[in-house]
Amino acid sequence: MGTARPKYQQLKNEIEKWIRSGKFQPGEKIPSELELAEQFGFSRQTVRLAISELVHEKWLYKVQGKGTFLTDTLPIKEGLDPQSHLIGVITTYISDYIFPSIIRGIESHLSPEGYSILLLNTDNDLEKEAAALKTVMDKQVDGLIIEPTQSAYPNPNLNLYFTLLEKQIPLVMLHSSYLELSVRSIRSNDRTGGYLAAKHLIDRGHSRLGGIFKADDLQGKYRFKGYLEAIQAHSLPFHPESVQFYTTEQRKQAAAQYVQLIVDSQIQPPTGIVCYNDEIAFDLVKELKQVNLQVPEDISIVSFDNSQLAEAGEVKLTTVHHPKFQMGVKAAECILQDIRQLRAGKKEILEDYVFEPELIIRSSTKPDRR
Repeated sequence: MGTARPKYQQLKNEIEKWIRSGKFQPGEKIPSELELAEQFGFSRQTVRLAISELVHEKWLYKVQGKGTFLTDTLPIKEGLDPQSHLIGVITTYISDYIFPSIIRGIESHLSPEGYSILLLNTDNDLEKEAAALKTVMDKQVDGLIIEPTQSAYPNPNLNLYFTLLEKQIPLVMLHSSYLELSVRSIRSNDRTGGYLAAKHLIDRGHSRLGGIFKADDLQGKYRFKGYLEAIQAHSLPFHPESVQFYTTEQRKQAAAQYVQLIVDSQIQPPTGIVCYNDEIAFDLVKELKQVNLQVPEDISIVSFDNSQLAEAGEVKLTTVHHPKFQMGVKAAECILQDIRQLRAGKKEILEDYVFEPELIIRSSTKPDRR
């Protein structure tokens, strides 16, 4: 604590920081005057004066013979709203693929801390993202965990993000972030993941690689970058005609279009393909079978996410693991850390948390002996 202010004011400010940080829950008893005096080396009179002011300002209340307790509703101070114990969670999707596991991870950490979540999704649509952002502002959430929408493109909703930051609502982003914002993100190392996926095929003798990557988010960009780096590191030729990019709107047709590209092309088809995720790889296995190409006998496939789809089909997918539940837990830990830091009067932007990838090898790849 500083020395410029009177001792009782220093102590009062310190107790306010405790309250803002969530150290005490509403209705919880705080340390006694004697305990506070011993902890900080102040006189009982100094402690009594600090407590008296906090009671007067409705931070605390006293019960005769029992002690001093935190009020159920905190006063507004220094531009900060009282805590709602509500965290906004906005993801591109909610009920399918990897997202239920991420959300369970978030909830598993927030619920024991006394927080509820306001769950919204964008369908990776920028207009829906704008609507979701307005909803979390209306609900006065304490913090927001959000997965960016089409993060590889310029975002038209930056004004809404700036408003959230001006309102001192902490933000944590999942999977990637908007380059225009200085906001903490929780993500996987997609560049390294792309490298591992391509290197796995190269290590098995595949020298002609293809790929299907998503064009409208940064994960796709970084996975493609890692893929290229593996090809270059092993002095293999890059075949752009064997690489396809797709957007969110094109996702359902992406695998079929890629197979059609192989069938119609006069060039030699790839022997190994890196897919943006398990959804694309799962569809690709089925589409290749329609044209009498078998995985892995004719073409080996590596994908991303280690979702339920990786083991759902006849061919079990070799895939780069996604730490779904753990990522949700880490996002929840980080948003609470950011909230407590803000309530303590700090504004430092904490570092990103990056999960390093792990390749899960199954039956969709085999050595190429051609």
